[in-house]
Amino acid sequence: MHAYAWNLTILVRRSSKNIVASYISQRAVFTIHRWSVFKRWQELQQEENEYKKEKDALKNFIRLPTGLYITPERSSDVLPKKAREDETRKDTGAFPIDLMTFHTQMRYVDHSFDNTRRFKRYRHFQYLQFDQRFIPERLLFLGPDLAAAHFLVHRDAAVKFVGENVWIKKDKKGRYDLPGRRVPDLFIEAVDASDTELMFEGFDNLCELEHLRMLRLAGCRYADDWMMGRIGTMFSQSLEMLDLSDCDRITAKGLAGLRSLKKLRYLRLEGMDHIKDLAKTALLLEESIPGLKVLGLNYDLALESLKRESKLLENDRVLIDAKGNAYAEDDNGRLFYIAGKVNERPAVCDEDKPLMTSTIRREIPEMSDVEFERLDKLSGGKLRHLLVGSPSGYSWTEQVETILSFEEKWKSKQGIPIETKMLPKSKRPPELLQVEEEYKKERLLEEDEECKQITSKEDSDKEADRISIKASS
Repeated sequence: MHAYAWNLTILVRRSSKNIVASYISQRAVFTIHRWSVFKRWQELQQEENEYKKEKDALKNFIRLPTGLYITPERSSDVLPKKAREDETRKDTGAFPIDLMTFHTQMRYVDHSFDNTRRFKRYRHFQYLQFDQRFIPERLLFLGPDLAAAHFLVHRDAAVKFVGENVWIKKDKKGRYDLPGRRVPDLFIEAVDASDTELMFEGFDNLCELEHLRMLRLAGCRYADDWMMGRIGTMFSQSLEMLDLSDCDRITAKGLAGLRSLKKLRYLRLEGMDHIKDLAKTALLLEESIPGLKVLGLNYDLALESLKRESKLLENDRVLIDAKGNAYAEDDNGRLFYIAGKVNERPAVCDEDKPLMTSTIRREIPEMSDVEFERLDKLSGGKLRHLLVGSPSGYSWTEQVETILSFEEKWKSKQGIPIETKMLPKSKRPPELLQVEEEYKKERLLEEDEECKQITSKEDSDKEADRISIKASS
């Protein structure tokens, strides 16, 4: 009986959706949240298909009428032969590299809750890529508009067809009413995919929507610059209204990809004032697309940010390189990054420790304390933020003050001298606090001057209107 292995398990076929939904192959069902090599769903599906072909070949070696089967002692007896140079470690019977690496990594696996959440998000991302893949059969049997409607409504979006006043979406039990076969003259006019998980890969299912006039993507967590380029090319001849509110992954460069939407009339960008240069790109879009109106942006806030940046660049100690990055030069000629094109989003490792760019200098610059404080205020607190190691990209002041307070207490206990520039706000000398007060007064004076200019302009407009009315009468 050693020559053959009896397998009494009845073959149960699993669909490819269930295979990739479990994120891993049948051969390695590991529940430990270790980070593996990134693989797209196409690679996972190809590996699974090859594995199923090998299993079917082994099970068809001797198959009994009762459903039982006998597999050969050596799999090479039934599998196709490969040339020596084409054989993998699996074909030669060598120990798999992945398994060796897995055993080595077991002692270093991070079992924290944060790492577990990141790992689950990563696997969910892989699942979404597979779930939103393009299925040719769906397009063949339903047509482009009805196939896109099924794709969107099934993923919690809502659609509206031309000539109808009803939005079609799922009910509380997940049911929806859409035709199951091709319907002539049925075209999608509007799509509301707000707060969904629609991805760049999902737009393959939205091709040939020639009558789409409105697209709402507000709050889509996976909407990014790649998606903007796709929207600009796919709906350039029909789209009139686009809502991208609260899509934090979109940058000013990505928004420029919408310039080919020549029929676009309304673009909503609420909750995106914190994105750098977005207001400038919106103005350029309004110039390049006739009749476009951008809604939701606070241009006054963008103007204030531009003024602060101009003041920073006018400082004698600030230098600019060819890439547009700004550096503060100290008395020894060393450069300290304070503004520019470097990605400043928070990034941490598996142990929640901040990842820092090695090109950003962390030594204390040699300059007077007053000059340092003034540069820090002009940069919006970024100078101190970078010197303590970029703890966060969204709440600089709070995080920086927390770290400075902790370091001050620890160094005081250890008897280590503390640099005046790196003291917390509560321990800084009066001359540094005076710099902050002067900075606030300058901003208040600028605001008062702007209000006076606006008031004088309104008065002059009223006077001009009064004179014109008097002249006409």
